[in-house]
Amino acid sequence: MIYQIEPSFNKKTLKNLQKYIISGSWFTEHTQTKLFEKKFQSFLKSKNVILYPNGTLTMSSILSCLNIKKEDEVLVSNYTMVATPNAPLLAGAKVNLVDISSQNLCMCPIDLKRKITKKTKFVIYTSMNGRAGNILEILKICKQNKIYLIEDAAHSIGSFYKGKHLGTYGVAGSFSFSMPKLITMGQGGAITTNNNLLAKKLRKFKDFGRVRNGMDIHNSLGYNFKITDMQAVLGLGQLDEIKLRLNSKRNLYDTYYELLKDNNKIKIFRRNKDETPWSFDLYSPFKSKIKKILSKNNIVTRDVYPPINNQKIYNHIKGLKVSNFYCKQGIWLPSSINLKKKQIKKICNLINSI
Repeated sequence: MIYQIEPSFNKKTLKNLQKYIISGSWFTEHTQTKLFEKKFQSFLKSKNVILYPNGTLTMSSILSCLNIKKEDEVLVSNYTMVATPNAPLLAGAKVNLVDISSQNLCMCPIDLKRKITKKTKFVIYTSMNGRAGNILEILKICKQNKIYLIEDAAHSIGSFYKGKHLGTYGVAGSFSFSMPKLITMGQGGAITTNNNLLAKKLRKFKDFGRVRNGMDIHNSLGYNFKITDMQAVLGLGQLDEIKLRLNSKRNLYDTYYELLKDNNKIKIFRRNKDETPWSFDLYSPFKSKIKKILSKNNIVTRDVYPPINNQKIYNHIKGLKVSNFYCKQGIWLPSSINLKKKQIKKICNLINSI
């Protein structure tokens, strides 16, 4: 069986986790969490990194700490994971959806301009599958309209554009460490920001609004959004071999691309040299046939995210033709870090045989 994604931990990481568990530590968020934040901050070249339980709470917490109000509107890509539009609703605001560009499947600047109203206070930009897309143009539009840009960089660990890591262009960025990601803690998330005041509010917000750590005096609203040091130990082991992981993912993507690029029945995207997609995605009207033949050969695929406006709670938002076209034709192929080249060749031969 070739799975779509499998987590991979080296022996040293598992040994360090075992050592931590038997060390008598209290398991909660402490020194290992701080160490991961510091190392991830250095990797991203950001001023602040704050760990959170997942990527939904990262985005909703950023919005809350930027004082979002119930009449405020947040614009989100129609091609993203449902957590992205859900986050503004969790923070008590409204959501509208923006179509994507057929060139990169990220938010379309032209449609963004059409959707901005007086109530638009935030844009959440998803760098889909680690692609920068039109990030600089989106940033310019946001600045011109005095809108906060937040980046959903869940797919983008190890993706850079013009020397900057994706997730560091806006006021804040959100990362995910769920099972399929390049670095996984099972669950987990991180916020990156160069705004020190925002970082301070986010740390307080995730710790019940405490005045100081270890004190039960609370002068602002907050919640328990802490993680565990066990998760941080797992993350540290993968962060220590980050270059190896980036090279594996990039080589995997490029191998797929070379073997499938001449197939005119599918649409695939060339990887920009500094991008690290978390998985290989393809789009085809023959999607069901591709899935069927791969499944018969014990190869597991995964449909890409359906268009957000196809989900029941968002289907009152009409239009969005480009995202509806691509999302309904898209699948992610097996993309585990330890996937062998001969397995990729087998998968591509089956696809090309249809």
